[in-house]
Amino acid sequence: MSILYIVATPIGNLEDISMRAIRILSEVDFVLCEDTRVTSRLLNHYNIKTKTISFHQHSDEKKMDYAVQLLSEGKNLALVSDAGTPGISDPGGKLVEAVIERLGEDVQVESVPGPSAVTAALSISGISTDKFVFMGFPPHKKGRQTFIFNILKSEYPVVVYESKHRIIKFLEELKTMSDAKNNENDNQYDRKAPKIKKVSSVVVCRELSKMHETVYRGELTNIIEKIKLNKDDQRGEFVVIVA
Repeated sequence: MSILYIVATPIGNLEDISMRAIRILSEVDFVLCEDTRVTSRLLNHYNIKTKTISFHQHSDEKKMDYAVQLLSEGKNLALVSDAGTPGISDPGGKLVEAVIERLGEDVQVESVPGPSAVTAALSISGISTDKFVFMGFPPHKKGRQTFIFNILKSEYPVVVYESKHRIIKFLEELKTMSDAKNNENDNQYDRKAPKIKKVSSVVVCRELSKMHETVYRGELTNIIEKIKLNKDDQRGEFVVIVA
């Protein structure tokens, strides 16, 4: 029986990888990855010679078919993302779904757990995380206001990802909508919509586990001002937790 391994890889610091993950990546026939250049740096660091195959969100159906075919032929594959755990805001879930649907019990799908930006950010947030909601990346345009409104009406802390290109825009929109929703004289929104509370605290994590890791905590206004003051603080990948 062939095996599809879902392998978590470091979100920044290359030391954040398990011994099991290194062994699996060395033993499989191929490694499926978002960006072969990114994954090659990791594989070279640990002297892993396994061949890589590009598999990302823009891959066509032929790539999916090829991966399924390899598994049907008895090959063992490892799926990795550029950083963190595959299937979390990347196309990994689609491959797992296709493999289970097409090959069923002829293939074993196995998790090799490890780093995730979601859990890394939550663990240092200082916010109660017995329960939380993960919403991934906000839409760029269509559905963006609805996305932010769903954050604001959530009963539990919400975790989202955001890029360096839109982090300030996202935080400003979050503040604007939060203020508007809590203004009794504002008639822009449906009064029958679920009651929301003003954002009490926000944690913004930048470049987790990397050399320039930065964590902002507190009120939205202060966080926005701090990030705006330093252009370097507007670089990298961001995880935002809204309480």
